[in-house]
Amino acid sequence: MNQPPAGSRKPSTGTIVAGLLILAVIAITVLGALTALQPPDSVTELGDRVWVLYQATLVVSLAVYVLVTSAIIWAVFHFKRRGPAIPDQVHGSTVLELTWTVVPVLILVALFVPSFILLRDIKTPPNEEDVYLTVEAVAHQWWWEFIYPDGTRIQQTPPNYDDLVPPALVVPTDQIVVVKVRSTDVVHSFYAVNTLYKVQAIPGTVNQLHFKIEDEGVYYGQCYQFCGLRHSDMLFVLDARTTADYETWLREQQSAQGIDVRDGTRVTQAEGR
Repeated sequence: MNQPPAGSRKPSTGTIVAGLLILAVIAITVLGALTALQPPDSVTELGDRVWVLYQATLVVSLAVYVLVTSAIIWAVFHFKRRGPAIPDQVHGSTVLELTWTVVPVLILVALFVPSFILLRDIKTPPNEEDVYLTVEAVAHQWWWEFIYPDGTRIQQTPPNYDDLVPPALVVPTDQIVVVKVRSTDVVHSFYAVNTLYKVQAIPGTVNQLHFKIEDEGVYYGQCYQFCGLRHSDMLFVLDARTTADYETWLREQQSAQGIDVRDGTRVTQAEGR
């Protein structure tokens, strides 16, 4: 009876199944990385840096996941015990121990350094002379109120939840904006999605974030901390306009609310007359 050459022996069923499962893991991981795991588009310079760091972390994390999962799948099928004999055991391999110690440390350091630098820049307030607008974002159950420096207020009372129209935080593009976030009741979270950064709104504490929006547009925002029954209705929009359009909008709001600002002094309409 003719025996097939040693080099042409067909792979076992277990090896084929293991290979197919590994290919499936790779395909699902790549598909998820390109779709569900992608963050929103950034509209700020800091957001762009967050996006780049996220992509690097995602690639490293998924590469480790695929490698470990594939090794487990391969080991389950390829080294399946078929008799009393057991595979050769490896004890005290200096190469292996150094590899799985040094490589993770290098990966962590490579991710930690840019993360620390980015977090420092996000947390460091800009110079006051560089700030064009400082606005308060006040969280209530379950709505947002925005207070501008001259006293202009957006959504001073709870909205009509049956016909919900989220309030608009209107800001100028290409200008540094500081948002001071606080809460009047429970813990909330202020998140303008396309900035890729959020801060907690905590009673008794004022937290702040800053950004410079590069592109005009209306962007989605919401509370990202479960805060009660109508948490899902705690929405807002971030309306980024040119500086001229923003100033026009602000004057319209001041006029509608009876605020007359002259030479940096807030005057009511009655006083103006």
